[in-house]
Amino acid sequence: MHELSIAENLIEMLEENGLTHHFKKVTKITLEIGVLAGIESSSLYFCFDAVAKNTLAEGAQLVIQSKPAIGICQHCQQQVSTFGWYEPCEHCGQLCVKILQGEEMIIKSLEVEN
Repeated sequence: MHELSIAENLIEMLEENGLTHHFKKVTKITLEIGVLAGIESSSLYFCFDAVAKNTLAEGAQLVIQSKPAIGICQHCQQQVSTFGWYEPCEHCGQLCVKILQGEEMIIKSLEVEN
C-alpha cells in the first residue's frame, strides 16, 4: 500500500511548510491526482487520517480531484483524453497513444490557520 508512504510524505511536506511559512494548522488540502497515477483514493483518505494524528493536519479535510490523462497519438498526431494506458486513439483507432499527463499528483490548494 504505497498510499501510506504518500500520506506520510504529504504530512512531512505540510510540517516543513508550516515552519517555513509560519502556519500552525492545516484545515483543507485539495489534491489533483491523475487517473494513471496508480493511487487509490479511498486508501489515501484512510492513510491520511491515520498519519495526520498529532500533526498540524489533524482534522484537516482532504479533497481529491481526479484528473483525466491526456496523450498524443503517434499515428495521427491528434491529442486524446484517456482513462487507461492501452486505449486506442479516439480519432484513428490506433494503439499508439503517448501519455503526456495523467500520472501526477499535485497539491492544488491548501487552507491554513496561523
